[in-house]
Amino acid sequence: MRKLSIIFSLILIFTSLLADEKIKNKQPLKAAALSCIFPGGGQLYNGKYLKSGLVFAMEGSFIGLATFHHLEAEKYYDKYKVSLSETDYNEYVKYYERRQSDFFWVGTIIFLSAIDSYIDAHLFDFEEKKNKIHLKFEDNTVGLSYNF
Repeated sequence: MRKLSIIFSLILIFTSLLADEKIKNKQPLKAAALSCIFPGGGQLYNGKYLKSGLVFAMEGSFIGLATFHHLEAEKYYDKYKVSLSETDYNEYVKYYERRQSDFFWVGTIIFLSAIDSYIDAHLFDFEEKKNKIHLKFEDNTVGLSYNF
C-alpha cells in the first residue's frame, strides 16, 4: 500500500510539472519545493533536464551509500555485542561515521539543488526580458529604451 501511494504521489507531481510547461513564468517557491521533495524535481520543472539527471544521480548515490553504510554499521554493532571485540567496534564506528557523512552530503545536495532551482525559476525568462531593454549611446548622452 505504501509503494502504491508513493507511485501515485510521483504521478501527481509529474502531471503538475507537465501542466506548467506552457506557462512563461516559473514559480520559484514551487521549483524549490519540488527540488526538496523529489531529487531533481525543481530542475525538471525549470526545463533543465541534464541538471535534473545529475542531481537525481548524486542524491541517489549518496542515499544508496548511506543505506549501505547503515547496514554495515548495524552488522558490526551486532557482532560487537556478541564478541565485545575492539576491531568490531572500530568497524562499527567507521561505518557509522561514513553514514553520518553521507547524510550530510545528501542534505547539502538537497539544499543546493533547491537554491539552484529557485534561482533558475527567477531567471527563466531573463533572455526575453533582456532583449526588451536597450542602452543607447549617442553623442554625449546615454539613453535607455524598453520595448513592451
